[in-house]
Amino acid sequence: MISIIIYLSIAIVLMIMVKLFFDACSLIYITKINLKEHLPALGKIYVSQSVKEELISDLERFDDAKVLNENINHKLINIRNFKRTNRFSNRNLGLGEKDTIELCLKEDGVLVTDDHKALNLALGIGLKPKTSEIILLDFLKNSIISYENFKNSFWELARIKTLNPEIIAFLFDKAKEMIKPRNQNKGEK
Repeated sequence: MISIIIYLSIAIVLMIMVKLFFDACSLIYITKINLKEHLPALGKIYVSQSVKEELISDLERFDDAKVLNENINHKLINIRNFKRTNRFSNRNLGLGEKDTIELCLKEDGVLVTDDHKALNLALGIGLKPKTSEIILLDFLKNSIISYENFKNSFWELARIKTLNPEIIAFLFDKAKEMIKPRNQNKGEK
């Protein structure tokens, strides 16, 4: 009886766990700033077969590809195979972005992409995509990383992506709003 209850509890947790579907670029960004290991705290990480191929296409040249390959082999990053419908074949997107969007629609997942065309398409069809910057804010919001870690990681991400100064300022304002209640609560104790 107890084992059935435990089994059902685990099944319920897995059912409500957020499914994060990454394209290659976003997963590489998070890996480059050394925060990929925190992703499971936000949900289960999935990539399509085409994204996997992008991630590990040049293992000899890129340390990030080696790390991502190890994560795939150890099931930190899960591969989702599916029958492609070519629903977005007329769109000017890479195969990885198309597959990731299609998987999100099929499996009610959250798209994580930094590709502007993929973001626009996703928003146009009703998805609520996230970028690597938003993932960083999620880490901060959920107390997975400290504000200091957020700042350092965000500056590194901004450098890699060459982010617009207005975007940088906006995201830092959001981060400060998130930690304000925490700082107020510390003062009350």
